[in-house]
Amino acid sequence: MIKNGEEQPNFAREYLERLAASVGNNRDSNGLGNMNLGRFTVGSVGAINGDDGQEVADFVPTVHELKQLAVYWCEERIAHDFDWCVYQATGSSEWRWSAYIGRRLNRLSEILGDQAMEEVWKKSIASYRRRYPKVTDEDWHIFTTGTEEEQERWRNEILGELK
Repeated sequence: MIKNGEEQPNFAREYLERLAASVGNNRDSNGLGNMNLGRFTVGSVGAINGDDGQEVADFVPTVHELKQLAVYWCEERIAHDFDWCVYQATGSSEWRWSAYIGRRLNRLSEILGDQAMEEVWKKSIASYRRRYPKVTDEDWHIFTTGTEEEQERWRNEILGELK
């Protein structure tokens, strides 16, 4: 923007340029990079924009391995969404993780197809439920199909128990 004959800083453009420059070669991490703000780093998630987020072209997974990977990402989606449902709070790292989970699941779905992903989701839900036995059938029902009022009442009960 030019004002009084001088170009003014475009903070949005600079922000997006810094994000783009911070991203590695993992195409699913595009736009999810971290950035330094003075002495602080915002949005650093090692599995997305750190060394652990780099793709490894020398290893090509089998279909079986991709299905196992899909189970992992489905479980991550469930855990992320369950936490959101309970706490109704997020930050820059959680936002990046949510976007990244969606991108990974979308690519896996394109590769594996709808039928395989239906089976993956069933396995993921069963696995999640086994790992968290304190999540009752009623909790699961409210999380997955509850009305806003039911979820709010449930959330207040859970958060009250944590105090």
